[in-house]
Amino acid sequence: MEGTSIPVRRSRARTQTVANRIRQQILSGAWPDGRLLPSERDMAAQFGIARNTLRRIIRQLEAEGLVESQPGRGSVVRLSPLGDQMSRADMVPMAAHASQADLLEMRTLLEPLVAALAASRVTPEEISALEAAHQRAVEAKELAALEHWVGELHHAIWRAAGNAALLDWYEAIDKQLPRRSVTADFGTIHLKNQAALVAALRNRDAELACDLMRNLMRRHETRRPLVAVKA
Repeated sequence: MEGTSIPVRRSRARTQTVANRIRQQILSGAWPDGRLLPSERDMAAQFGIARNTLRRIIRQLEAEGLVESQPGRGSVVRLSPLGDQMSRADMVPMAAHASQADLLEMRTLLEPLVAALAASRVTPEEISALEAAHQRAVEAKELAALEHWVGELHHAIWRAAGNAALLDWYEAIDKQLPRRSVTADFGTIHLKNQAALVAALRNRDAELACDLMRNLMRRHETRRPLVAVKA
């Protein structure tokens, strides 16, 4: 059984790696909004995967709102999970009528993509702001202060993504989601993960930033204990 599970895990890891590479092509602007993706045959050859695996990846990206399949034409980049045309006035009522569970789930889906986008666009000034927020969290003496600076770092990541529509949506829902009551154990573990995330953003490693944020948000949503990553 163990011998069978290892190739399966490797196959899944390979699929996720390719998905992240394609996602990064889109989020970095290398494949801009409206661009027709290469053919299945060319993409499968480029990334060294089977065509049925590529189809699963494309379906995943469709679910994330990054591509759109057009019959008879292929898949087209649609880099607007919320629609760049949406104004703040449009988004606030949307957030107001959604349940907190729905908003948290949507944030959990979006924030890893936002982290990847931030890694590809972050400026030196924004890196300094991220590092400062992390350091203030490390130095926090009270749990309320720790909670505040963790929130400030997440806010800084959404700003660094450089998408006004995404930032407006985040700011609209952030006021409606309850703050998580942190504990000393949560703080210690979260800060280790947060340090790794800040390093990934500093190094402009979009794939790693996306993976780290997905792990953080998934565990935040399900209320499971956070597991520290290795330094």
